[in-house]
This record gives sequence, structure tokens and C-alpha cells, in this order.
Amino acid sequence: MSLRHSVARHPLLAGIAFQAALIPLALILARVADISLGEQIDWNLDAVALGALAVLPMLVLLGALASSGWGPYRALADQVRDFVRQLFRHAFPGAVLLISLLAGIGEELLVRGVLQGWLTERWSPESAILVAALIFGLAHSISRLYFVFATVIGLYLGVLYYLTGNLLVVIVTHALYDWIVIHLYLRSRDAGRRGA
Repeated sequence: MSLRHSVARHPLLAGIAFQAALIPLALILARVADISLGEQIDWNLDAVALGALAVLPMLVLLGALASSGWGPYRALADQVRDFVRQLFRHAFPGAVLLISLLAGIGEELLVRGVLQGWLTERWSPESAILVAALIFGLAHSISRLYFVFATVIGLYLGVLYYLTGNLLVVIVTHALYDWIVIHLYLRSRDAGRRGA
């Protein structure tokens, strides 16, 4: 069985494996770049609370786009909704939480911790944040609009990390945002089914 066939047959497991693989990749790259990720994580409840509060502006942006009725956003939302439906069609309990946590941890360790951290040692913080956000946007670019949206989110997370100096804050923000949005898309799908 080919890798492509396995991914098509089990997209959720492939997504979980991919997100999980980002964690050791970030740890390896951090070691190569001589970046101590452990020193960038301050385990405390204030950081968790700040990370949870920091989700609000992201949700406001998403809500503003959703309520705008803007055609390109509606088309993108339909595309993402279909992807989420496909991904979680036969999901096991806790799958949304697991993939949200893995994405928050893996992507933030890699993009903010390693990439932005490495770039900040060489360039200005503003340039490091911008380049890391653009790479984050490119990694999520299922369309031009999604690239722009993901880049804006990447800028926000980059600034948040720069201001707090704590990866835990952006990990919580990212993971909680993903968890909420995936549930919103799944709920909107279920509501559509009931109305049909």
C-alpha cells in the first residue's frame, strides 16, 4: 500500500502523525541551532491564562470575516469545513483535542521557538517575526486567502511570543484556537444536516 493511499484512507491518522513529527523535528533543529527550547517555556498558570485570553482577538477576526458575508471568505470557509468533515468523519473520542494539542506544540516549537528564535539572533525582531509568519502562512496555504489569513495569525502569534518570551503562551493560544475552530466547523456541519 502506497503512502499516498494510506494518507487518503486515514487522513486523521496521517495528520496526527505529521503534527506529532514536528515535535522531534523542532527539538533536533533546536539542538543543531543551539537554541534551548526548555528555557523558552515558563510553566505557570498565568501563562496558560494569558494564552487562553489571547485567543479572543483571533476569534474576533474569524467572527468578523464570517459575519461579513464576503464571498471569497465564504468559499474558503466551505473548503475548510469540508476538510474538517473529511478529517474527523470517523474520529475517535478526543481526536480534536489531540490534533489541536499536537499542532499547538509542534508548530509553535518549530516556527516560533526554533525559526523565529534563530532569526531573531541574526536579524531584527520585526524581520524575524515577519519571515516566520510568512513561512507559517506558506505552510498553511491551501489558497491565497488562507495564506493571508494564516500569515496574519502568524504575525499575531509571533508578536505575542516576542512580548511574553514564553512559548507556553503561544502553544496554549494556538492549540485552544484550533480546538475551538474545529468544533465550530463540526457544529456548523451538524446544524446544516439537521436543517436539511
